[in-house]
Amino acid sequence: MSMIVARMQKMKAENLVGIGNHNQRKTKNHSNPDIDTSLSKLNYDLVDHTQNYKTDIENFINENKSTTRAVRKDAVLVNEWIIS
Repeated sequence: MSMIVARMQKMKAENLVGIGNHNQRKTKNHSNPDIDTSLSKLNYDLVDHTQNYKTDIENFINENKSTTRAVRKDAVLVNEWIIS
């Protein structure tokens, strides 16, 4: 039987550095023993800029927002989707 999984998580500014490091496998300490780091080279981002999620997302928002109002400190900046 085939299954599809879709997961969405809202991310605020304080989450972006950590999730970026996690997604790019920048740390060597993995709590899941089933992770095969030799396959990490097969991972890809649909949008790949500076490898710093927080900087990339904040720059994108500031360049494309339609008002002069500041972005709230507790605002959701991005939604992360995992679909398999």
